Amino acid sequence: MTATFESPNTVMGRVTALLQPFRDTEGLTLTELARRTGFPRSSTHRMLLQLVQVGLVHRDGTTYHLGPKLLELGALARTHDRVHQVSLPTLYDLRRDTGLVVHLAVLEGESLLYLEKIGGRWSADLRTRAGERRPARGTVEGAAMLAFRDAADEAATCVGDRICCIAAAFDAGHGEIAALSVAGPREHVPDDLSRRVRAAADTVATRAAH
Repeated sequence: MTATFESPNTVMGRVTALLQPFRDTEGLTLTELARRTGFPRSSTHRMLLQLVQVGLVHRDGTTYHLGPKLLELGALARTHDRVHQVSLPTLYDLRRDTGLVVHLAVLEGESLLYLEKIGGRWSADLRTRAGERRPARGTVEGAAMLAFRDAADEAATCVGDRICCIAAAFDAGHGEIAALSVAGPREHVPDDLSRRVRAAADTVATRAAH
């Protein structure tokens, strides 16, 4: 996906715009970054050199990747995130008890952000990752959270030809809405999975309230 950003007026705004395209791919060349951001090639190159020097970006030949320092800071932020912290024990319990792939997501406007993905043997079948942002209406977790926000329902289920996903939304406190989901092959989904996911979401909501 190609996205062109309006040129920000501040240094931090330009750096943020330069890093945004890495949401969609692991590596980009100088030419690709200049095209996606709309920045002049010379300015893009100059900023990349500075980001490489401080470890926020890593260069491998002609391809640039997010650097170890940025990944370290991102992991630290996620570790200290309140919703992530109170949810993590329950996520691991769900993964252990079901053997399926478990997600934690939060609602931000009309989009969602995945805070965690705990996978297993079917993890590769679900093209999701922690730190990924998606339109809420295009996901089971997003549908559950939008319904919760609109006081309609608190759960959503998607049953495809091969993969089934069940999500339950909950009040994460401080005005945040979050959702837990469990997904995997239909033949491996237990009959009471909806109840388990709802109970897990209620457990996390109780923890988040304290």
